[in-house]
Amino acid sequence: MENLLNQFKALSNEEKVTFMKEAMPHMAEIVKSDPQKMMAEMMPVCMNMMSQMTPFCMNMMKSKGMDPDIMRAMMKNMTEQP
Repeated sequence: MENLLNQFKALSNEEKVTFMKEAMPHMAEIVKSDPQKMMAEMMPVCMNMMSQMTPFCMNMMKSKGMDPDIMRAMMKNMTEQP
């Protein structure tokens, strides 16, 4: 796994995006095969990534004339425990 991660890190940003676009459909198949397990394993990773991206998303929404409160509400709803 470490070797694969190092190879990924060595890619240019454009190559990383291309790779992710190719890999995401395969990830979707894995999620479909066992949604509960994948939610338990991947949700913390996704939530962490989203929290790091919130400032960027807020600025992007603001530049497009969107209400930043919508993004805050979405993040709050996603982080609340059922």
